[in-house]
Parts: sequence; structure tokens; C-alpha cells
Amino acid sequence: MLLSVLSPVLRCEWGLTEWDVAAVSTVVFAGMLVFGPIWGKMSDRFGRWPTLWIVMFLMGWFGILTSFSPTYNWLLFLRMLVGGAAVGTGQSFILFAEMLPPKHRGKMLVLTQLFWASGSFILIAAAAIIIPNFGWRWLMIFTAVLSWVSLCFFKMVPESPRFLLGKGRHEKALALLQSIAKVNKTTLPDGHLIMPALQEQGKIADMFSPHYLRLTLQLFVIWFCMTFGYYGVVLSSTEIVQQAPICDISGNVVSEHTSLAVKECGCRQLTSDDYVTLIVGTLGEFGSLIINVVLMDVIGRKWTFIVNLVACATFVLLLNVCTTRFILSIFILCARMFMSAIGNAIYIYTSEVYPTTFRAVGLGVCSSFARIGSMISPFVAQVLMAHSVPGALGVYAAVMILTAINCLFLPIETKGRNLPVTIFLQISKPASLALKFLPHLSPQDIAIFH
Repeated sequence: MLLSVLSPVLRCEWGLTEWDVAAVSTVVFAGMLVFGPIWGKMSDRFGRWPTLWIVMFLMGWFGILTSFSPTYNWLLFLRMLVGGAAVGTGQSFILFAEMLPPKHRGKMLVLTQLFWASGSFILIAAAAIIIPNFGWRWLMIFTAVLSWVSLCFFKMVPESPRFLLGKGRHEKALALLQSIAKVNKTTLPDGHLIMPALQEQGKIADMFSPHYLRLTLQLFVIWFCMTFGYYGVVLSSTEIVQQAPICDISGNVVSEHTSLAVKECGCRQLTSDDYVTLIVGTLGEFGSLIINVVLMDVIGRKWTFIVNLVACATFVLLLNVCTTRFILSIFILCARMFMSAIGNAIYIYTSEVYPTTFRAVGLGVCSSFARIGSMISPFVAQVLMAHSVPGALGVYAAVMILTAINCLFLPIETKGRNLPVTIFLQISKPASLALKFLPHLSPQDIAIFH
């Protein structure tokens, strides 16, 4: 989101070409591509909590340094480091998923999108105030400081008990579970935690074992489409509101001033109307919550992917239509809504389908591979679109439809499925009693592929 409002400002201030502007976005994703597996492996080796603390600190640090960038090349370098840190925040999703029971996991993980949506909304609203009055550098400082503010809440965040048991730290895991039970005014069920066998954590090679190879390759396709399409919708929204002519309800062109301004000056700052359109578009992030809450536990994860991909492709193509600014805003909102739903769903599915032994590194590698799509997307949204809006939008829609076909053949449906792990809870009382406290663990909940 920050890139979408930053690009027009940098284009004007530093006289950047379309390729230069696209490079600003691409280097962020290049950093994500490199550091994604590193953070995932670190999370599986040393823990979810310390990994998250480090990446949040680094995001703030490199964000502050970005605001002091003296040249375009320094900006590229520092934004790459910000991207390298930002990709590690996905480990928060792993930590949360490992705390949830199957019955409520889908809905609760979907609700994490509420905070992403709120952040997107606040960012565009803040940009509309800060950039015209104080400049883009103060916007960078504002967003960086928020990363450091989040560090104040880390004392309330526990480590994952699943991770601790997977590492053989039985006593610490049990103490953590007892503290969680105390906070919830209950007690642990009778019995004890058993770890059948210690397995090496964070092996990337496990993702490509015979059992997981096909699944991993199909996940790569979905992750690629998610980032390619999401950043395509976000970045192209800015380009469209800058370039597209405005028509009346009958389709008659009533304003071409934005397109002419861009052609004559090579740049144009976002106006208040443009910011309003972008803010309306961010509301689609909230709509994705409703979509996934309704669909994921009813039709399952696989069909949720398919419905969202086809719907998003439809609204992306509708952006070709010359219409009123209000209807254009609705089209952008809907495209953003369905693509955000895909992003939320793929995080959930990936967290559910891989076992604890390489869940974090699996998410990290998939997220890293997805950055290939992110790196390509700016050149479609900001370079190709400058020459052909229908051509750029057609590319996005085609990728979404092909990915929907890929989702039809996913080998596993994770709706209602226990997280595959390497531990199980051996209890002396009926399983129903244990499930009142830890319903996500059962004697059968072991690291197997089914």
C-alpha cells in the first residue's frame, strides 16, 4: 500500500521514468524473495517469538533510514532491506495458527485480516494528510515508528507450545500451557504430553519429499498469483485513477484532464479525489473478511480459492470500462476485496497443510517464491499499463483464471482437519474433556500426511 502512494510522489520529485518507478516496488519484493526462507528457517530453529521481534525491529530501523535517503539508489537499497524484514512478519500467522482448534481456526485466522485492512485504510488516510502537508519522508517515519510501537506488546505474546514440544523443551511447554490455563480460569486435563520422536526442524527439503512435492508446486502457483494479482490491483488502482478518462452513466467521456496531465508533464500528484478513490478501494479489504468467514468453513478452502479468483478476474476486466468515478471506485473495491480474500485464504491453507516440523519454513519458502510475482507485477501495472490498460488488465485476469483451474486439483482439503504435528496428547480421561482445553490436540494428531 505504501508503494502505491509513494510512486507518484517520487516520479515527480526525482523525475523518474516508468521503469524507475516500477523498480522501487520490485526491490522491496526482491528483499522478500531473499529473506523469506531465512526467517522461516530461523523461526523453526529458534522460535516464532524471537523471530517476530527481530523482524519488527528491523522494519522500523530500515524504515527510518529510508526517510533520509539522499538519492534514488539509496532509496532502492533501503527499501529492499525493509522488504527483507517485512516478509518475516508472516511468522505471526504461524504462531497464531498453532494456538487454535480446528473448529474455530478458519474463522479466527480470517479475522486477522481485520488488522491488515485497518492498517491499509489508516495508511492511505495518513498519506492523504501527511504527503501534501509534510512530504513523503514524514510518511515513512510515521509507518516505521508504528513497527516499534508494536514491540511494546510482545510481553503479552507467548511462544508456540507446539514449537517448544517439537524442540524437546517439554517442561517449558507444560509451564506455558499451565499459564494459559490459569489465564483462562481452568486447569489442564489429567495426563501428560508425549513426544514420540524428535525430528529435525526447518528442513526445506521436506517440502519436496514425495508426499509433499505436488502440493508444494501447486502452492507455488497460488502464492505467485496472489502477490502478482494483489499488488497488481493495488498499483494499477493508482495508475488508473491518474490516467483513465471519466465517463457519465451512459459511457460518454466527460473528463480526460488526468490523462492529458500525465502525458504533458510526465507526472501528476494524487489529488484529494484520487485519495478518496483509493480509500474506498481499501474498504474491500474489510469485505474480504465477510467473504472468507462465510465461505471457508462452508465450501472449504479449495472452492474458496476458486470463487475468489474468478470473481476478482471479472472485476479486474471491468476496470476497462469507461464509467463514473463512483462506479470505478466500486470496481476497484470489489477487485481488491476478492484478491485480499485470496491472500488471507492462502496464508491459512499453507499454515494448515504443512506439519509443525517445517510449517514456518514452508510458509517462508512459499512467501519467498511469491515475491517473483510481486517483482513482475509493477512492470505490468506501471509500465505495460502506461501503453495499454486493456493489455495489462488482461494479463492479470488470465493469470487468475489459470490459477483457479490449478486450485481444482489441490490434493488436500484442510477444512476441519487437525494441524499435522509431531506430538500428541496422551490423556487418562475421556478425550472430550481434554478437547475443552486443547481441542486442537488429539491422540491421533501426529505428523502424517492425509
